[in-house]
Amino acid sequence: MKKTLLATALLAGFAGAAHAQSSVTLYGLVDAGFDYRKVDGKTVKGIDSGLMSQSRFGMRGSEDLGNGLKAIFTLENGFNVDNGTQTHDRLFGRYAYVGLESNSMGRLTLGRTTNLAFMWAAGVANPFGLNFSTASIGSTFAYNDAVMGGGRVNNSVYYYSPSFYGIQAAVGYSFNAFSQVPGAGPAGEGEAAESGKNNRLIDAGLKYDNGPIKGVLTYQQVESPLPGTKTFRNLTVGASYDFGVAAIHAGYAKANNITGAYLNGYNNVVATGGQFSSDSAYTIGASAPIGPGRLYAAWQKATKSKVDGWALGYTYDLSKRTNLYAFFADNDVRNFDQNRDMTYRQLGVGLQHRF
Repeated sequence: MKKTLLATALLAGFAGAAHAQSSVTLYGLVDAGFDYRKVDGKTVKGIDSGLMSQSRFGMRGSEDLGNGLKAIFTLENGFNVDNGTQTHDRLFGRYAYVGLESNSMGRLTLGRTTNLAFMWAAGVANPFGLNFSTASIGSTFAYNDAVMGGGRVNNSVYYYSPSFYGIQAAVGYSFNAFSQVPGAGPAGEGEAAESGKNNRLIDAGLKYDNGPIKGVLTYQQVESPLPGTKTFRNLTVGASYDFGVAAIHAGYAKANNITGAYLNGYNNVVATGGQFSSDSAYTIGASAPIGPGRLYAAWQKATKSKVDGWALGYTYDLSKRTNLYAFFADNDVRNFDQNRDMTYRQLGVGLQHRF
């Protein structure tokens, strides 16, 4: 009887250990609020999704392979709360990759992810980061533009080094980062037979994150198959320092050999008529804890594409996973098709819950 109980206990222990070696987590974020926009004197208002952060759900998992090595994966979908639709014309439009990870060797991923400027630099260079709609740094920094595939990278392999004293490096390559065929959708984003017919991306980055200091340097290069286009290059630099009572942020970006798809986030305002050989973007900002939430303020400017704006925002934490938010963004932009300046103002108030 004792042997039977002992054997049962051992089997249960082994089963528990095996179960502990593999895990799958369902996670997500649901964000909706009231959106008021005034574009060139015309107003649009209503309930909108993802005003602070894009609504999403996903699965991430890992399996312990032994000797400190893990198999990992992430599948993430973006959706709109106001009407229930997907934000991309694919099931996992935000992330879809599998890889290997080791504390001593770093991380390797294969699949769809984001470029390093999008991933590392946004929240360092600007306190709004990629959030808060037109207050986002994507309004001026090119890595979130159509030329860079909207920040997403298909058909990629990325390697991220371990962090040494706060310093981490990464390098990536895409065999066809995104499709430039209008209306092609996901079906048009596979690799063509000849490499010269693909949008090949080279991506490299270096970041420092240690205590109150953060710094990022990234570089992207895209070889386009479109006739008459040159190699697109994008450099991003960002830094921040957290004093405790407040954090300051600053960033700079330089894009070269821009195509007509360069829109800086204003697809219905800055039209495709504006084509430049290069563009520079600047941003400064600050954030500070105020009560149970945080206050944000930032200014940003893109010189050649003529986007110049400032924003204020505040988040109020109801719990560790739920917060209220409000923000206002005021941007002056250029309509190059009509050769005139326009104003783009946005007020958003909403609720976000993370699970």
